[in-house]
Amino acid sequence: MNTILCIGDSITAGWPYGAECAYSEYLKNDHITVNRGVPGATATQIMLRFERELISSGADTVLVMAGTNDAMSPGSRVQDTLECMRRIIRTARQDHAEPVVLTCLIPDEQAIPEWFDDIGPVRTFLDEYNRQLMEYCGNEHVSVICTHTVSPGYIDGVHPDQAGYRILGEFIRREFRNLLSLQQERTEETQ
Repeated sequence: MNTILCIGDSITAGWPYGAECAYSEYLKNDHITVNRGVPGATATQIMLRFERELISSGADTVLVMAGTNDAMSPGSRVQDTLECMRRIIRTARQDHAEPVVLTCLIPDEQAIPEWFDDIGPVRTFLDEYNRQLMEYCGNEHVSVICTHTVSPGYIDGVHPDQAGYRILGEFIRREFRNLLSLQQERTEETQ
């Protein structure tokens, strides 16, 4: 059984319900999972603690989702967020862990609270970030799980509700199994 480090922000943490609703719980039947989601964490903050978390977890695989809080922070740039993800991927590989990138969920404008003035720039940031992130991962042969294609229910337009976390968790579990099957097939073909 391999160990998976799940690192990211509040969506990785399963906020506001806790780790029992997080996507890492949906991987536990087949893997040892370590959830290091921190609500409010930006890509820079995740990058700064990444190597320490990777070493302490002993993980062979890393699932990382970062960028939503960057999109919500005034003055953030897609290129800076992308550079943090590049560094996380390089560090994982240097420490002999397989990186798997999760794209960011796209906020649901219909569920955004009235106090949130304009979600448009956040959506634009995340659309562009996800596009560039997938392009980078394709060029670097990094596995990607396209969670931005999932439409969970939301409690506030950004965080899934409990049913939404279940939809997200089941999607990630299914896609991760598919990735492992593809890797196994490639390994068998090269032997």
